[in-house]
Amino acid sequence: MKTVQKTKTRKKRQPKDYKVNPSLQGKYDDQPLFQDKVNRANHILKTVGIPKF
Repeated sequence: MKTVQKTKTRKKRQPKDYKVNPSLQGKYDDQPLFQDKVNRANHILKTVGIPKF
């Protein structure tokens, strides 16, 4: 029987040229992006329920 070795948790790798712009942190938190889709999904979940697997 083989033993399972635990690996260290790694951060997700990002491309070399990928940089996070700190000025965008929290900028869009108060804006309801895709609010119509969220409302529709919530309505479907309330009426139909969560699918069973």
